[in-house]
Amino acid sequence: MTNTIYLVRHGQTDWNILGKTQGHGNSNLTDKGREQAIQLANSMKKYPIDYIYSSELGRAIETAEIIGEQFNLDVISTPALKEMGFGKWEGLLIKEIQEEYSDLYRTWRNEPHLAKIPGGETLQTIKERTEKFLKEINDKYDGKHIVLVTHSVTARVILL
Repeated sequence: MTNTIYLVRHGQTDWNILGKTQGHGNSNLTDKGREQAIQLANSMKKYPIDYIYSSELGRAIETAEIIGEQFNLDVISTPALKEMGFGKWEGLLIKEIQEEYSDLYRTWRNEPHLAKIPGGETLQTIKERTEKFLKEINDKYDGKHIVLVTHSVTARVILL
């Protein structure tokens, strides 16, 4: 038997609205972000959720806890589900990144696997981190329904 994984991105944050790059930096959920998490939790009632794992970043933890309340489950936080570290780009607006790092930004948009953001992680790092984590939970559990609350880039890497 295999596990069923539900991959969830955290709700909207203040920095999402501003267009800032978050990475390992944290930005609180907005009211809309909390409402998104509540709606998601309500829509998941029909699934027999056994465990909820979350990135250790606040925006993901808050989203996961809202889901956890629906199922009376505690959230297990892990650095394995953290967002990609964007190094020098964290806290910058996309426009600022485009101006200050135009060539690198073009690489990030067109060939992201080749991008090396100063002080940041690579997609390969995220791939290795998440593959190891998924192997660990699949070795630990069998036939369980597991929610993973993570971030945009990390979720995309897992899906790929």
